[in-house]
Amino acid sequence: MNLRLASILSFFTLALTLIVGLGMDTRQSVAAPAGTTDQLTYLPFVAKAPDLFITNLEISQSVQDANNTVPLVANRPTVVRVYTATSSGNSVPNTSITLTATRNGVALTPVTSGVKTASGASSRSSLSSTYNVTLPADWLSGTVLITAKVTGEPIGSFTKLVTFNTVPTLNVVLVPINYTHTPTGVTFPGPNSDGISDWIMRAYPLSNMNVTLHPNGMNFSGNLREAASWEQLLNDVSQLKDNDIDFYSPTVYYAYIDFDCGWFNCSTGGIAGIGWIGFRAAVGFDHPSTEVTGELAGHEIGHNFGRYHAPCGVSGDANYPYTGASIGQYGLDGIGGSLELLSPNDYVDMMSYCDPVWVSDYTYEALYTDQVNNGALVWAPAEESLVVRGSVAEDGAVSLNPVYILPQTAVNPQNGLYEVELLDTAGNIIATHSLDLLIAEEEGVSAQAIHGVVPAPEVPVAELRIVEVASGTAVANRTLSTASMAANATLNQRSETATVSWGIADVPANVRYTVGNGQTWTTVGLNVLGGSLDVDLSNLPGGGNGRFQIILADQGTPTRFEVALPTPLADKQPTAWITGPNVVSTGAPAELYAFGSDAEDGALRDFAWSVDGEAVDADSALFLHELAPGEHVITLRATTSSGQTAVTSKVITVAP
Repeated sequence: MNLRLASILSFFTLALTLIVGLGMDTRQSVAAPAGTTDQLTYLPFVAKAPDLFITNLEISQSVQDANNTVPLVANRPTVVRVYTATSSGNSVPNTSITLTATRNGVALTPVTSGVKTASGASSRSSLSSTYNVTLPADWLSGTVLITAKVTGEPIGSFTKLVTFNTVPTLNVVLVPINYTHTPTGVTFPGPNSDGISDWIMRAYPLSNMNVTLHPNGMNFSGNLREAASWEQLLNDVSQLKDNDIDFYSPTVYYAYIDFDCGWFNCSTGGIAGIGWIGFRAAVGFDHPSTEVTGELAGHEIGHNFGRYHAPCGVSGDANYPYTGASIGQYGLDGIGGSLELLSPNDYVDMMSYCDPVWVSDYTYEALYTDQVNNGALVWAPAEESLVVRGSVAEDGAVSLNPVYILPQTAVNPQNGLYEVELLDTAGNIIATHSLDLLIAEEEGVSAQAIHGVVPAPEVPVAELRIVEVASGTAVANRTLSTASMAANATLNQRSETATVSWGIADVPANVRYTVGNGQTWTTVGLNVLGGSLDVDLSNLPGGGNGRFQIILADQGTPTRFEVALPTPLADKQPTAWITGPNVVSTGAPAELYAFGSDAEDGALRDFAWSVDGEAVDADSALFLHELAPGEHVITLRATTSSGQTAVTSKVITVAP
């Protein structure tokens, strides 16, 4: 054999043997060097290190920074962005990522991404450059150790320890406003559906939200093209909350008006809403677009959570950290649907006046802190208390509203910028209590008010005196009646209406209704004069033991009268609805939320789900994975405490 030819053949033999050996994952290779026919040489196997590395895990629920410092909420839909890189910078086709997790050493359900081309250099600015994996529901609580690795590769894993924090449920009462536009005399009926929960659940740090549709709503007459009417409406809604439950309750009272160019100046724009900063009552309009309605509610309720404006299109929070109200970090919308990456170069914070909006990490963390601290306050037992309210003009003048004595929980004020002195018939100070200054500001309108719930003393109160703490100056006073006020309350019930009468025409009175022995109240009249009130019974809660309560204003001692409804009202039909995506991609999960409201029970919590006719086990949130391409009918049944049901359905299309 020719030596050169033998050498060449020997080289190819060696190369072929090594290639075959590596391809078959053998642990040794064998070759016969040139010129040797009676000896085998064993070469050590060298495993080829994979040229694909996981460089980071970013865990997001609405917005997140690169270091994962934005807190995570338990049982909230969550996406992990898995970042990859290669030493060569080249992409790697036909690759998937497997995530495993443990909690307290116990393994959780693993999840594997879809197969795609792995990026050689993932970027935060490119959603397609990362593997975006929605976590299983059983991962979303407690402290979890997440491990990511390239599927099929024994080495190169990346771990991240994360904690999912419990956040109290957000309770919202939607108050429809039956608005009469006084310049035209046209009345716009209040909205009768929820247009805010979908956006708020996507953007806010929440895992659950209860929505109650106020059974009676509220009538309001004014001109909402003018600031003064918005200020008055906000004060009225605040008083409604005071009379229904308690102004300081963590429940948000959000009143909304049907949007219509008949009252809103659609050509030049105008005021769209207003809410107290740090106190949970607000007003906005219900736009035909639920996205617009939700964004507006997110903004106004953001004020209720203590947020000031982000500086774009409006003067804002001096501590806001990003120029032009940018959201600062990358946001994710459509988790559990059509995932969308929101760039801080394009999106501004929801507390600004610019578009398009999302929530910044700065605002998100503040919302989280406020709801954790205030969303589930434990209330002390109610006691007879004076509810003190008044408006504050731009020049500082204070006008006191009628004062009511109600069983409420006296609370420590947030700022205590005013005080109320309670005086007896001789002019002596019985007690002094701090009051809050409430502030609301939007472009074209600002409102200030004082508010406080203070214990009623054992002796009659003859006068209230309001003192500005900074100056020590008395700025307002109101005289209360110490004479015993007697009335014979009567009721004339008809089929759908009733007239409640108490005969004291010149004293304002609040009127409310209960069927739960006073555990819950529905206000039907505020500051009513004339000694009687016609009531529409068609929307009031049904059931036995229904009665009206008349609370007289400006009394030095508790003065309330009650009259029973002779014929019990029938239970009202509950309503139910589903929020979530209409379209998802094949392989992507779908996450849906259940809502229900009932005149008798308020927000419903007893839910049953089915998918294409098959029952599934879920509560208020339904997490669906691996739906087949095509249309799927999701059905929700909500049940009241009396056994009444409301059924609704939603069609989800899984696009191939």
